[in-house]
Amino acid sequence: MTLSTALLSLLVALSGQAAPAAPAPAMVGDPYPLDTCIVSGEKLGADAKVVVLSDQKDPLQNGRQMKFCCPKCETEFAADPARYVRDLDAKIVAAQGKGYPIDHCLMMRDEKLDDGAKVVVYGNRVYKFCCAKCVRKFGADPAKWSAEYEKEVVKAQKPGYPLDTCPISGKTLGDGAVDVVIGSRLVRTCCPGCVGPVKADPAAAFAKIDAAKKG
Repeated sequence: MTLSTALLSLLVALSGQAAPAAPAPAMVGDPYPLDTCIVSGEKLGADAKVVVLSDQKDPLQNGRQMKFCCPKCETEFAADPARYVRDLDAKIVAAQGKGYPIDHCLMMRDEKLDDGAKVVVYGNRVYKFCCAKCVRKFGADPAKWSAEYEKEVVKAQKPGYPLDTCPISGKTLGDGAVDVVIGSRLVRTCCPGCVGPVKADPAAAFAKIDAAKKG
C-alpha cells in the first residue's frame, strides 16, 4: 500500500465512511477468446465470471481478460495463474497462429517470418517476431507495438474488407467508421458506440464478415 493510499484509508476510517471502491483495471488487447473455462473446461454461460487480471507476477498479464464458469474456478486460477495462462496461450496460438496476418517482424520489417519465428501472446492475441531480441523489445513497450500491429492488420485487410455496413447496427460505413482489430482480424463499425458490442461477441461479427466473403 502506498503512503497516499494509506492516508486516504485513515481519513476514511476516521470519517466513518466506507472506503471508495478501487477502479477496475482496464482491459488490454482482446476479449477472452474461448467459449470454455480454462480451469474446468466447462462451457461458459451468460453468467460467466469476467475478470481483468491485475497485480500479476508477470506484468505482461495485467489487463488480460479472463472468463470463468464459476467463482471456484476463479479461485483455483488465482492459486496458480502461470499454469492456466500457459494452457490458454497454447490454445490461442493453435487458433491464431496459422492465420497470422502479416508476413514480417514488427520491429525488423525486412525480416520475413518463418517456422522459426518467436511467438508471444499478449492481451489474448498472438504476436510473432524474428528473434529473441525483438521479443524483449516488445516486452519493454507492448502498448506501442500492439498499436503498430493493429496498423499493419488494418493496412492489409481494409482494401478487401467485404462489408459496407456495420455488423452491429447495420448502418452504412461512412467517414466516421472505426477500425477494430481482434486477434488477427479487422472488424469495421459505424461508430465508437458499436466497438463494445463487437468485443463482447466477436464471433457474431466474424460470421457476418465471412458470409459476405462467400456471397
